[in-house]
Amino acid sequence: MARDTNPPVRKAEDDLREIPKWARRYAQNRTLAVVAFLVIFAVVSCAFGGLFYLTVWAYVEDKRALSAASMLVLCGFAVWVLWFGLIGGDRIIRSITERLYQGDGGVSVGACAGTGESKCPLLVTFVVVFCALASVGLGLLGFLPIRYMQPISALYVVPFLCYLGPKLRRVGSPFMTLWPALYGIHAILDVAGVPVRFWGDFRALDIFVPMVGYGLIATLAGHLYSRVALRRLRRLAASPESQQEAAE
Repeated sequence: MARDTNPPVRKAEDDLREIPKWARRYAQNRTLAVVAFLVIFAVVSCAFGGLFYLTVWAYVEDKRALSAASMLVLCGFAVWVLWFGLIGGDRIIRSITERLYQGDGGVSVGACAGTGESKCPLLVTFVVVFCALASVGLGLLGFLPIRYMQPISALYVVPFLCYLGPKLRRVGSPFMTLWPALYGIHAILDVAGVPVRFWGDFRALDIFVPMVGYGLIATLAGHLYSRVALRRLRRLAASPESQQEAAE
């Protein structure tokens, strides 16, 4: 059997083959922008809920002027939410990602894995928003049990998040699959009677806390892996053998 008489050259070739793989892994797991999205989601949810309850309270208290004004503000806010979800959010999150990772260098998923689809179709977004509004409305009217609103929401939230996984497979972190998985497990535990829900005046948090909390877990998992991938990528790029081979 012939022996390898030039191991440095072989190591350099292996390092060069490893660089695109780790660059792709790093770029796919730059998930900190999702934290910003979740913060925006939290603020929007609180504002939307506050405006909704203000409108209902003003109507019940026969404050028709305040009720009409808050309803107009609520409608305008709903239009802004749709704009953000369909158009503005993509640009904002992209800009946040560039700012958060500007010190890491200019690695892009497109250069490593091709151009992936990054927008959610209008019909899918409309269906999810409609299901969310319908379930909340039917719950407030007494047609759906309030205590099971989180498992009910899982019927459309989990498929939506699972749909986004393959849709964004070239530009999204594989760790984001933890989000629908944990949300679905939470719903199963809730139906099984495990005490994972809020009670009393805090029932409104049954959907909000799992949605944001599990999203944060998935996001931070992806971010930690991106740090590992970045260290590995820098080590490969700084290898003298790799630099010499690249120069040749």
